[in-house]
Amino acid sequence: MTRHTYSGLHQSLHWATFALFLVQLWTYPAIGRTHHAPHFGVPIDPFDLFLHQVHAISGGLILVFAIVRLWLRHRTPVIPPRFPYPALSTISKLAHLALYTTLILLPITGFLKMYIISAAGLVHILLTRLLYVLLVLHVVGVLVHILIWRDGLLERMGIKLPLQR
Repeated sequence: MTRHTYSGLHQSLHWATFALFLVQLWTYPAIGRTHHAPHFGVPIDPFDLFLHQVHAISGGLILVFAIVRLWLRHRTPVIPPRFPYPALSTISKLAHLALYTTLILLPITGFLKMYIISAAGLVHILLTRLLYVLLVLHVVGVLVHILIWRDGLLERMGIKLPLQR
C-alpha cells in the first residue's frame, strides 16, 4: 500500500532525529574537552563525561531511528513528491540516500572512535561536515517546496502551514 503522507511513527522518528541532532550539537564540545583535558594537565569535568555519554547514547538512538525509518519506507512506501523538473527528483532521492547513509555511518564511526580505533575519529568528523551540508540542502529544498511551489510537502511530515495549497 502506497501512502501520500508518512505514518505517525515515521513522522515522530523524523522529528525525534532532529531533536537528537540538536542534542548532538549541544554535547559535541564536551567530547573535545574530555579528550584534551589530560594533555593539558587539567582534570576532566564530570559533567563533560556525562555530556560525552549523552552524545554517544543520542547518536546510537539516531542510528536506530534511521534504520527503523528505512524499514518503514520499505514497508509502507510514500508517493514521491512531484517536481517541475525530473532532475530534481533524482537529486532529492540522492540527497535522502546520502542523509540516511550519513545518519547510519556517523554513530558507527563514533562508536569505532570511542572503543576500537582512534583513526575513525577523522572519518566521523568528515561525516559530520557532510551532514551539515546535507542538512542545509534538505532545509533549502523544504523551503523551496513551502515558499515557491507551495505543494504541501511539509504536511507529509505532520506540519500543515496556512500558505500551503
